[in-house]
Amino acid sequence: MRFPKYGNYSLDVSGNVLEVFATGAWNLKTTEFFIEEMHELIAKFDNKPWAALMDGRRWVLSTPECQTRLAEAIKVNISRGLTRSAYVLDTGMVRRAQLERTHPSKHRDAESANYERDYFQKYFEALNWLHKEGFSPILSPK
Repeated sequence: MRFPKYGNYSLDVSGNVLEVFATGAWNLKTTEFFIEEMHELIAKFDNKPWAALMDGRRWVLSTPECQTRLAEAIKVNISRGLTRSAYVLDTGMVRRAQLERTHPSKHRDAESANYERDYFQKYFEALNWLHKEGFSPILSPK
């Protein structure tokens, strides 16, 4: 299988969930584009609680600079209402270890009392967890 040279992503807001699909090997430029687009999209949540669902099964890896920028972006997201993050990954531990380096709890200056993240091997397990936590890409009519 060949991966794009610089990785790729797609973003979509559904209900109160930001869905992220990441592929390939990310460099800093890809990360910067991703963060810019993500921050534009999350403005739709208007600082109300929301969740992120990231499918990283086709994501390869990223540089330490990318991890630092993502950690900063996650802190911004938390300040703008991010409450839960569900990461869907294959069984390997390398990707999870890289994502753990972006966790706000690793950074003393991040206030994340209401923020939780978890890891899943199956997409629907992640969706179910988010649903139990009050987040769904399908909003029920009120």
